[in-house]
Amino acid sequence: MTNEDICSALGRHEQMLLSVQKQIDELKTVQSEIKVMNESLIEMTNEIKHTNASLLSCESKINELQSAPGKRFEKIAVSLIASILSGITGYVLARFFV
Repeated sequence: MTNEDICSALGRHEQMLLSVQKQIDELKTVQSEIKVMNESLIEMTNEIKHTNASLLSCESKINELQSAPGKRFEKIAVSLIASILSGITGYVLARFFV
C-alpha cells in the first residue's frame, strides 16, 4: 500500500465514522423522546387507575340511590299489609268476644 492508498482509506474511514456518529446522535434523540413518552404513559396509567377507582365509587353510590325507592316501597307495603291484618284481626276478635 502506498501513502495515497492509506490516506484514501483513512478518509473513507473518517467519513464512515462521521456517518456513524450522526446516526448515534439521531438515536440518542429518539431514545430521549421514547423515555419522555414512557414517563407520560406511566402517568396516564396512574391517572386511569385513579379514575377507575372513582368510577367504582360513583357506581356503588348510584346503585344505592337506585335501590332506595324500592326499599321505601317495600317498607310501605309491609306496613300497609301489617295494618290491614291487624285491623282484620281486631275486627274478628271484637266479633268473637262480643
